[in-house]
Amino acid sequence: MTDVKKVIALNRLRAQMLDEEISPAQKQYYLELAQWLENQNIQTAEEATESIKNTPYYDGAALAKELDGIHLRIRAARELGYEDVEKIHLQRREKLLSKGLQAYAFSQEWIDDYNRAQEASVRYMERKEVFGRIFRAYIRICGSPQREHRLEAVRDLKAALSDLEQMGVTFEELVHQKAYRQLTMTTEEGMARFIAFVEEFRKTGTAAGAVDLNHLKEEQERIGRWAKEHAAQLIAVGKQEQWDRASCIAVPSDDPMGYDFIAMKEVKV
Repeated sequence: MTDVKKVIALNRLRAQMLDEEISPAQKQYYLELAQWLENQNIQTAEEATESIKNTPYYDGAALAKELDGIHLRIRAARELGYEDVEKIHLQRREKLLSKGLQAYAFSQEWIDDYNRAQEASVRYMERKEVFGRIFRAYIRICGSPQREHRLEAVRDLKAALSDLEQMGVTFEELVHQKAYRQLTMTTEEGMARFIAFVEEFRKTGTAAGAVDLNHLKEEQERIGRWAKEHAAQLIAVGKQEQWDRASCIAVPSDDPMGYDFIAMKEVKV
């Protein structure tokens, strides 16, 4: 095998080792370089190095590496829903392809564009932190059994909405963007309730959707009293062993939603 054939084989091996999803530009570069060298009438590695001078292959490896770096940033921004960041990196790729490595990648414009993308990413992260506080406060307001915790959550919600306002952005602007919606990991129906709750809160300043759950303590005490009064019956059920079914006792409830407590004996087969 001649030296140039070894170079060709090495480039094809490099291409084979590169993942097309992660490094498409570099993979393409090494495949095309191997094919180009194969079509040249050269025998040595030195001749191969000399022959690629004044061709796109001379700095093609460095260009491909930068393109793949931008490619990964575009993919990441798209997955996160960072539309502004994705747009900047798409512009960077177009500039790199049109202006070339020397004219763009080693210029102040390259640095400025990179910094713009970073600043846009930071804005997303700052807003996501506040948006997350809004959603957590909403969950606590609607789901916490203790009034003190709900009142604290109301204060947190007010503070988070105020922080958004100071950032120069509104809840309505963010809630329809992927970057923020996916933080909630909720259904469309759940998202609709969340949006309606926050919009009503902003208009009225009150948590109209919150349910007063102070009665839970009273209900728990009532269930405890009932269990003591019917202890013998509960113990008897616990001693039973039946086939193909389970025994249970349901505590009667004044709540129209159903039962408060069910004691069950699992079937032993």
